[in-house]
Amino acid sequence: MRLFSGRLSLKTRFMIATGMVLLVLMTVIILLVGRSFTRSIQEEVQARGLAVARSIAAVSTNALLTYNYVALEQNAEQASRDLVYVIILNKEQTVAAFSGHSGWQGKYLDDPLNERALGATAPLIQSQTWSETGERVLDIAVPVYISSSPVKWGTVRVGLSLERMYRQIWQTQAALMGVGALALLLGLAGAHFMAGRITQPLARVVEATIAAADGVLDQHLDIRTRDEVEELAKNFNVMIRELAGQRQQLEERLEEILQLKRYTDIVLASMTNGLITLDLEGRLVTANAATEAIFNETKKDLEGKYFPQLWPQDSPIVRLLERCVVHGEPCRNKEVILESATGRRRTLILNSSFLKDARETPIGILLVFNDVTEMKEMEARIRQTDRLAALGTLSAGLAHEIRNPLSAIKTFVQLLPKKLSSAGFLDKFHVTVLRELNRINDLIERLLELARPPKMKYKTIQPTELLRQVTDLYRDELEQANISLSIQEKGSLPEIRVDSEHLVRAFSNLVKNAKQAMPEGGTLTITAEAKDEGLCLHFTDTGIGMDQLTLENIFNPFFTTKDKGTGLGLAITHKIVQEHGGTILVSSTPGTGSTFTLTFPRASS
Repeated sequence: MRLFSGRLSLKTRFMIATGMVLLVLMTVIILLVGRSFTRSIQEEVQARGLAVARSIAAVSTNALLTYNYVALEQNAEQASRDLVYVIILNKEQTVAAFSGHSGWQGKYLDDPLNERALGATAPLIQSQTWSETGERVLDIAVPVYISSSPVKWGTVRVGLSLERMYRQIWQTQAALMGVGALALLLGLAGAHFMAGRITQPLARVVEATIAAADGVLDQHLDIRTRDEVEELAKNFNVMIRELAGQRQQLEERLEEILQLKRYTDIVLASMTNGLITLDLEGRLVTANAATEAIFNETKKDLEGKYFPQLWPQDSPIVRLLERCVVHGEPCRNKEVILESATGRRRTLILNSSFLKDARETPIGILLVFNDVTEMKEMEARIRQTDRLAALGTLSAGLAHEIRNPLSAIKTFVQLLPKKLSSAGFLDKFHVTVLRELNRINDLIERLLELARPPKMKYKTIQPTELLRQVTDLYRDELEQANISLSIQEKGSLPEIRVDSEHLVRAFSNLVKNAKQAMPEGGTLTITAEAKDEGLCLHFTDTGIGMDQLTLENIFNPFFTTKDKGTGLGLAITHKIVQEHGGTILVSSTPGTGSTFTLTFPRASS
């Protein structure tokens, strides 16, 4: 049978165990019963022999006292009919009568059995093999005494055959063994029947279990034994249904995982960004198609190598990965420039992070390359176009700003020959021409301020000092314009290292711009707060706001939406903030107001 090939089946083991138990049990029973029966027969034979010996001794006492050997001989012959022998010994320990051996009278028997019988003062039972017939004999010796004398007058020995007793014992043992063999056969037959009732359904369960292990789950056991095997079959049916359901769920999950993997592979293959994964030792594990295109290498050439083998030792990528692998420092938006063997320069944006399992334990490193070479080239072209456009705007604004005073000067110069003698003309000429020349000079000075690097005198100060200077300068002017000025400081403000004069000028331009945006009055709120990057200032007004076009050009020189003004104030403010290493951003909603957000780095300790 396939289930039990190479080993004993449960049924065979059950029958062997049952047979062994029955065999041991029957052997013990046979031994106990045989021993008890043998002891009973031996006791019966000894009692009968002792009774016969005592009877002979009783009838032979007078003959022994009178030395009547004839009577003793007769007694011995009569008693020996059912015995092997009868020996009567006299007081002198010689044979007085010996059944079947009349010529032995007066003879002394010197065998050890007889000597022990002569020395006995009480009945003595001994066993021997009778030499004349070869029978096994039970020798019983009884001393003869008379009540009035302690003298031993003789000894009567009778030989009782044991062959009949041994035949009875053997027959009894044979009967017991037959009964035991029959009981053993019946027990084995019963065990075979019971084992069959147990092992047959168990075999079905085992076959079903093996089939389930091979993946066959669409099966049902119908076993009705009204015992534990039936319960086992029911539990098996429940288990097999649960396994079938779980396998279906696993298959569905596996299909979902495979679909997700296929989708992920498609996404990775379709990514325009390069993506590689490294193990914690720095060995490349996977790389997508974009990585092959960026570095002009095949996946086969990349995977399995350590990152120092992929790029030159002085490559910025190697230095970044060394910090990431050795020191555990991920990088964010790091810009590196790589030069290929053909001399082409590529600009890459690098981002790295650690891959972690469900327990947040790092298992690898993810590195993403964003090739921004074309974008950088496009930005350069756009910047060049912007510079040309800004130059055009600057030229147009400059021409416009200079044309007006030049027109006035030209007019007065043309009228000078005609009205030289006119009263008051020269006074008006001097005033107008000087004013317009000063206007041109002021414009040129502001342009030079915007163009040339300013001379900064940096010192570390508290932002509150600058804000107080601005409020002191413009509070009265703002109140006259029906504008409420509010300064809010959120928490402890960090110190900043700035040029106070230039920064107050930048803040003043923002306050003036807010005033001009609120012709009907409103509220100007200056909020100061500490951020991770340093000090953050918000200049928020409730003015007319700006549209998108204005937001895009607000910091361009000569761009203005006002009837009067050169459009250089916010441009100069933008430059001052940049010179301090800060940033300036603006957000606005038409009809609601605008917010200028300035950020300055903390003063280094």
